Amino acid sequence: MTHRSLPVLAALMLMPVACTDEIPTAARDELVQPGLAVEVTLPFEDFLTSTVVYGGYGRASQLGGGFIAHEFGPGPDEEGVEGTGLEAVTLVRFAHFPGTITTLDSAGTNRNDTLPDYRSGTILVRFDTVGSVADGPIEIAAHSMSETWDPLSANWSFAVDTLGDVVPWSEPGGGAVEEIATSVWDPAEGDSVEIMLDSALLELWKDSTVTPRDVRLGTNHPGVRLRVTFVQVRLETVPSIHPDTVVTTPVPTTARTFLYNPLPRPPRTALRVGGAPAWRTILNLDVPRSLAGVPELCEALGCPVEITADQVSYAGLQLTTVAGSPAFAPSDTLLLDVRMVTAPDFLPKSPLGPPTLRGEILSPEIFRPPAGQVVEVPVTDLVRDQLRGKDRRGLPVTSTVALLSFFEPLSIEYATFAGRSSDSPPSLRLILNFSRGG
Repeated sequence: MTHRSLPVLAALMLMPVACTDEIPTAARDELVQPGLAVEVTLPFEDFLTSTVVYGGYGRASQLGGGFIAHEFGPGPDEEGVEGTGLEAVTLVRFAHFPGTITTLDSAGTNRNDTLPDYRSGTILVRFDTVGSVADGPIEIAAHSMSETWDPLSANWSFAVDTLGDVVPWSEPGGGAVEEIATSVWDPAEGDSVEIMLDSALLELWKDSTVTPRDVRLGTNHPGVRLRVTFVQVRLETVPSIHPDTVVTTPVPTTARTFLYNPLPRPPRTALRVGGAPAWRTILNLDVPRSLAGVPELCEALGCPVEITADQVSYAGLQLTTVAGSPAFAPSDTLLLDVRMVTAPDFLPKSPLGPPTLRGEILSPEIFRPPAGQVVEVPVTDLVRDQLRGKDRRGLPVTSTVALLSFFEPLSIEYATFAGRSSDSPPSLRLILNFSRGG
């Protein structure tokens, strides 16, 4: 970081000595200390040397659920490139049916039954009603799968996509499949749907140790994007030791992921955060260590005025929202974090510093057209560390920080912000406090 004097190009607010009034834009009253309080908004060229967006963090399988979509959100992305509608399917693999169940005998004692009779079964699918975009009832289809797939690397084009092995699907999106059954989910009636398993498939799954219990969940209903949170087989079982009783036996999944197409294009100029795999925006900072060109400040303290870490009461990175690709537009709140990149030379795989104590929560509405709303992400500790040249523990710091999702990956959705070359580039708001003596 260089030492330099910069003209302040944005508005600032001066407070008289011992002022007790609240700064309207401050987050807390204690940001203003007795003395001279100044609010300064720096344009990007005065604190930001470069930005770059990297993708590929995490895997879709890490979400623990999945997505179902068909012809959802066609239209231009944040840079005007026309995109097709989103297609998405969720893949699940079920465990072997249990050979033994525990049930009550006629005397009311728990006993292990080694000869249970599985009479019928359903696939229970649960959705996130807040994170799903649907208008009315949707038909959900379950298909049995016959091709081997890798839960960690499978994608729309490849069943296996690792460094040592690449196996394409016979047909994109899960290969050759056979329909099991369909069922209609109505969001107005609850968050779950049950899909019946026919007796032949149930018998095959129960007895075979070779046949995979792999299922693809999808829909042909256009214009929907559903978030799957839970999938389970539920068997209606008659115990041999208590044949007049029917018990429900759950069968969990052993693997799950989702496939989607098309993949989002890397942004040329915009900033991006989130998605699955996730995107991060890397910012290279050059926080000024002195200010000049403010007559009131110069008259009170003399210019240039040196800025120290102790004088920074608050720092906020200001970003302007952009309506990105409709296919990946946020439908739920997003939680952003800013963390120091501890080894910039190893980007994009560099380790990061510790997370902030809290993330910045953003509403999905602010990313809908026309967007253009300014949000502020607190970066006070990072700016103080930049000015100090070390963190509070005395450890060295870098001038590179990452803007990312607080949990990563969190969703297929991502947030988009205006970049440095836009009409609304990032800015940095500082609240500085100077004592009576400067």
